[in-house]
Amino acid sequence: MYKTLLITLCKNEMDILPFVRQYWERIGCDVVVYDNGSTDGSLEYLSKLPYVTVRHFDSEGHNDVIQKQVKEQAYQEHKDQYDFIIISDMDEVFYFYDFNALQAQMIAGGYNILMTPIYALCEAGKPIYDDSKLLHQICHKFYKQRMNHMNGFDKYSKLSIFNTKVTDKITMSVGQHYVYTSPQMMILLDKQSFCLHINRGFGADYYAKVRHQMGKNLSKTNLMGGMGVEYLNSVEKLKEDYLNNQKNSFDINKL
Repeated sequence: MYKTLLITLCKNEMDILPFVRQYWERIGCDVVVYDNGSTDGSLEYLSKLPYVTVRHFDSEGHNDVIQKQVKEQAYQEHKDQYDFIIISDMDEVFYFYDFNALQAQMIAGGYNILMTPIYALCEAGKPIYDDSKLLHQICHKFYKQRMNHMNGFDKYSKLSIFNTKVTDKITMSVGQHYVYTSPQMMILLDKQSFCLHINRGFGADYYAKVRHQMGKNLSKTNLMGGMGVEYLNSVEKLKEDYLNNQKNSFDINKL
């Protein structure tokens, strides 16, 4: 059994934490959550999970530059204590059919990155939490998302899962849409597992409300760099985009 750590960020994530927690526990990993001033009960919820450690960081609104620095520094701090490290945003969770077998394959083959397909949630409304089922088993509307900026890998997950034995350092683009690794970059592509991007896919109204709030919280750094400015779209445009994606949705449980 390999020792795995998941590193993630938090800012008022109480609406998805019960769903996310189930995927963490299925992997069987330790979790370090870097919180940026949550006030919605997220910290109280996380404090009850014995495998979670919460740390705090501050930024001027939603600041992608600071977030990337937090992730990079966290990897350097923890890489010598774990065999594998997963770095993801809170609403990006992984479902592995056999993670231990994949880890063994990575070790044997000298792979330093594991990549999976990625699907974005696009439900008509917020699902009812069921402790006996994972979120993707409750929901039925997903679409194939383009998240990775690598040529040939754009429909796969971000570079998020690292074999620490052959990854000394990671350097991310903002948003983690591309990651440079040192000293090597050997990717194992697993099409049986997948990344689920929850992305607040709980209906068009909910999605637009959350994105609109994110737009109001963009830092000066983001605004000057044009990062996350799609959140500044009108509520009507945000809803329209969501419904268009929903038209192309399918049930990943039937794949």
